Amino acid sequence: MTASPNSSPSHRALALYVEDPRALIGGNSVKLLRNGAEAFPAWIAAIDGASKRVSLEMYIFSDDGIGRQFAEALSRAAARGVEVRLLYDFVGCRETPAAFFQRMRGFGVHVVGYHKYRFWRPRLWSLIRRNHRKTLACDGRIAFTGGINISNEWVSQAEGGGGWLDAAVAVEGPAVARIEATFLRTWNRRASKRMRLDPERLVPPAATGGVSLAVVSNGERRDRFTIRRAALHAIRESLTRILVANPYFVPDPGVLRGLQNAARRGVDVRLLVPLASDSRVLDFATRAVFPQLLAAGARIFRSQVVTHTKALMVDDAFVSIGSYNFDHRSLAYNLELVVNVVDPATATEVGTMLVSDMAASEELTAAAFAQRGWLARLIERIAYGLRRWL
Repeated sequence: MTASPNSSPSHRALALYVEDPRALIGGNSVKLLRNGAEAFPAWIAAIDGASKRVSLEMYIFSDDGIGRQFAEALSRAAARGVEVRLLYDFVGCRETPAAFFQRMRGFGVHVVGYHKYRFWRPRLWSLIRRNHRKTLACDGRIAFTGGINISNEWVSQAEGGGGWLDAAVAVEGPAVARIEATFLRTWNRRASKRMRLDPERLVPPAATGGVSLAVVSNGERRDRFTIRRAALHAIRESLTRILVANPYFVPDPGVLRGLQNAARRGVDVRLLVPLASDSRVLDFATRAVFPQLLAAGARIFRSQVVTHTKALMVDDAFVSIGSYNFDHRSLAYNLELVVNVVDPATATEVGTMLVSDMAASEELTAAAFAQRGWLARLIERIAYGLRRWL
């Protein structure tokens, strides 16, 4: 759903949920894309429709059915003269053969691996610091971001994939330039000189709607806490309800306290996590915070399907969606990006999605969770204590 120009947020909403309203960029349209079933066709269509440039950064880019579809689309674009820049994460793509990316280079795609690890020149910091963003910008006209990677896990089960739950947004309007500029600042430090593009040369596109949003990202050496701070501000200002979906929910004490305080003052706080993610240790660390949340009055839902959605919705007015996990790795080590949207139409749509996913999940009660054994409790405490190293 694309918000109409008449859905622009009120002054009260701007002041309430956004720490610095000056960071908001107006004149955008935003469309929610649910799961790979909606996101992948939209991304490929945007690549196929590009005539000037494609800027793509991806944490996981697999050599599988959907990955090869994207590789072919990027190669087609490069072959017809489009400047195609692809930045993939070396660790995220550790199972993807180098030949997969080399084939794209053969068609003219400019490919860079983020923080490649060289055993003859080991740098532990480079191995730890990863690019976890998932963004795509085409012709400076449309941009996408969210939690979806290019891999079969995000393909529907009906088509032979993992059927993971996730979400992304398509953005059109002036904010597209800010999303692409974030990509270019990382790209320019690693690409050959001839393939660099000065972010200052990007011309923001004309207004396409009435949605205001902030593009919030962290850098390699600065602004490490900017995404967390923006989310915590919205949580603290909540009045009616907070919906959170996150696959690796291991919040620091400040975020945990913010959610507890909101629940205690009567805000409807609901959390959606997978029953089992792809990291068993992180699952135990996540469970360590359940007792505090349940005691404060928050509701917790666990999905049988892997929930990889990274979304925060506050009061049907504010939405944060992107690549950020509420864990220490996203806070301290990874490059991340979210869009913080202040728009009732977008918030309502995201809220409807999250409530639907929660309804299809199992709600965890304090009484049921208290039945777990002492060994599980011990492992949870140890895992949470090690959260800075997970």
